[in-house]
Amino acid sequence: MLRKKIIDLDNRLLKICGNQGWWPTSSGHGNPPVYYPGQEGRIVSNDEAVEIIVGSILTQNTSWRNAEQAIINLTAKNLLNLHALAEGKDDLKEAIKPARFYNQKSSRLRTIANCIIRAGGVESLRNYPTGRLRNLLLSWAGIGPETADSILCYAFSRPIFVVDAYTKRLFEKLDLPSDSYEEIQNLVHESIQPSAARYGDFHARIVSLFVRKEMDRFFLNRHGKKFVTEKKASSSRDAGSAKRGDFF
Repeated sequence: MLRKKIIDLDNRLLKICGNQGWWPTSSGHGNPPVYYPGQEGRIVSNDEAVEIIVGSILTQNTSWRNAEQAIINLTAKNLLNLHALAEGKDDLKEAIKPARFYNQKSSRLRTIANCIIRAGGVESLRNYPTGRLRNLLLSWAGIGPETADSILCYAFSRPIFVVDAYTKRLFEKLDLPSDSYEEIQNLVHESIQPSAARYGDFHARIVSLFVRKEMDRFFLNRHGKKFVTEKKASSSRDAGSAKRGDFF
């Protein structure tokens, strides 16, 4: 029964939101990241993987809009590469100021870049089994389960479902199991066949549902009547802010 609910939820979100084309990556120096709807789960280049890792750190505790501006600044200043990030000079802090907490985030980016270099680079990390790579990511400062799984799914195309605050809120409203990160993730993994494309887009559509403020539409059926009883909202945080972080 629970598995059917997850599949139905996935299908309904696809109907309302469409494919999201996550994770967006830069198209050139100083240009905003580009989405790739219809290419979910694609194998990204090593440079794109680095950008996704950087983006997953920059978007913690701030909006994607702010993180995106920081990425634009990094590409404009030729700082979006491992060696420039590993040096972590003052121009790095200046570039990522729009993403807030720039002192902390610049330190984390410097540490993570050095860790990737010591591991042999992104290409070497591609050879790691998923469990080993996840444990390695979690050992790096500033990376919790949500960030690690975002990197695994979008940078390394691993079949991992990312759980964030929006997911937890939606599952609570639908009276689905939502007590822990692992409970939600395991339920999705057990309900949908392993696929980086499907898991990644499912997560992206949940985020889109909140950011685009489509909740009222989601909870109405085609006759304009609610098809499910909503629980009282668990958070008053502005959904449009699209803040991310490791919430569990």
